[in-house]
Amino acid sequence: MVLTLPARQLAMCAAACFGIALGAVPASQAQAQDQSQTTTSLASQYESVLKEISDRRTNVLLREYYLTEQQKEIDSLAARLALANDSSASEELLPMVREMVAELEKVMVADLPFRIERRFGLLDDLRDDLQAEDVLVSDVYRRALQLYGFEVAYGLQVGSYSGVSPIADRQGNRFQACMADPDSPVCDLNKEQRQALATGAEMEDLQSQLYDGNYIHFGRLALLYLERDSSEGYRYNEATKQWDPLSNSELLGLRQNVRIARGESAIGTMTAPIQIGEGGSDAS
Repeated sequence: MVLTLPARQLAMCAAACFGIALGAVPASQAQAQDQSQTTTSLASQYESVLKEISDRRTNVLLREYYLTEQQKEIDSLAARLALANDSSASEELLPMVREMVAELEKVMVADLPFRIERRFGLLDDLRDDLQAEDVLVSDVYRRALQLYGFEVAYGLQVGSYSGVSPIADRQGNRFQACMADPDSPVCDLNKEQRQALATGAEMEDLQSQLYDGNYIHFGRLALLYLERDSSEGYRYNEATKQWDPLSNSELLGLRQNVRIARGESAIGTMTAPIQIGEGGSDAS
């Protein structure tokens, strides 16, 4: 007797009898596909490794080139300094260094009056050394270049520092308050300063630490001052050479800027009131 089964049942029977899954790929074909995928993956990894090696070689070559150029510059400077030590060359270089110092002083005098003591102190020391009989030209030349470098850097950075008030009738207010009463809120000594007084230190010895407020300069665009208690702020007016009081909104931004510049607050966007043009119009 012959049994007639539907096509679906026949297929299922064949699968059960011969181990062939419906719609499955023969084992040999599946292995071939796996090998192909593995080969592709290995080739991709190989290309990635080659690229990384190439990038590293390029980076090494760039570093070697940079170091070579740096060494050339160092050798050149060393040769120039050696020449400067030659007595015959000193007669030519010394007037040039004096001229450099004179020009630098002109720029600093016309500049915003920030970090006055530090900047002009370095300049005065260099000028005094230039007058010495046993002056070493290579030394003063190196220091003159270093001073030029400092001045260039000031124009590219935001800097904050402590100091006495720029307003004449307020200068030294905190120190005077401490002299009258070290426990007064205006004096506001910290723990270390109180310990110094307790161990016999004179108030005059702490004078350099008893600043009135904080200055902040935005390169050479703006110079501002904030009272220590943040109650008032001022902006240096280049046109009038005076300090103009800031508005409440400008004062709010200045408080945040000083905290950022002093590292007391997270880094963020800083805005500053500056004056542009001959008329001194305000901008931020």
